[in-house]
Amino acid sequence: MKMTTRFPFFRSKTPKDGSGEALGEPPGDIPAGSTTMEIDGIREKFGRFRILVIGRANAGKTTILKQICNSTEDPEIYDRNGNRVDQAEIKGTKDRGKHNIENEVVFRSNPNFVFHDSQGFEAGSKEEFEKMKDFVSERAKTSFLKKRIHAIWYCIPMDQYHRAVLASEEKFFDECNTGNVPVILVLTKCDALLLQGLAALTPEEKELPREERLVRGHQNAESMLKKNTVWERVQSMKYPPKANVELRDLDKSDKGSKLLIERTVKALDEETLQMLFVTAQHTNGMVCTEYAIER
Repeated sequence: MKMTTRFPFFRSKTPKDGSGEALGEPPGDIPAGSTTMEIDGIREKFGRFRILVIGRANAGKTTILKQICNSTEDPEIYDRNGNRVDQAEIKGTKDRGKHNIENEVVFRSNPNFVFHDSQGFEAGSKEEFEKMKDFVSERAKTSFLKKRIHAIWYCIPMDQYHRAVLASEEKFFDECNTGNVPVILVLTKCDALLLQGLAALTPEEKELPREERLVRGHQNAESMLKKNTVWERVQSMKYPPKANVELRDLDKSDKGSKLLIERTVKALDEETLQMLFVTAQHTNGMVCTEYAIER
């Protein structure tokens, strides 16, 4: 596996502590009432904001992360020691079991976020599921604060509306105790329901002008979304998510990503972690402002 220099785009304000982590510069948007020293102290203690992203292949995870980090480029990937990983080898891997949840996904546009990607256990692999559980258990309570995960985004694509909750989702919410790390259920590709909404038009409605057909199709899609039982089903399980969000048209608007940011902030129990998250998301001044007002 090809390795390169450690995190080349970080301008560290403090010496490396042996972990290979270098802290990024604090963002320009600081919540009112917070001093730069306070923000620096939080970053010195916790490092960067870490999110575990769970979901099937083609659930739209990369699209979400790119919008959150305001990037059009692919992320860079590093192993747990800070060495850069050759993505060509990852993309060329046929055995999904070789996917490493320990790898850190970072975007140059916003290196204050670190993402970990969990995939593979949706195929029923007990080994991959256990790896994910062990990772969550270790990273949720490790004494090395800079390595802790702070939130989990569980992505379920709604373009597979009739099989939204699979055995893998049931297994996660029944067996995976995430402790104090909040899980946000992210329903992706909700706009894909429009095709099903159009297919559900009556023969008479299909004869209407195109604009009217689209209106009726959107109405059907919204009705399908409201009637979906994903949230209700996972809420009845042993370890339910703390919040949920529906995402649509991410290629046309950042409204959905802003909502995901807001729900994540509110799901965090500690004000310190809220501040760490909000200041990391420096590309979204509106959320920073709203946080400052509420605070």
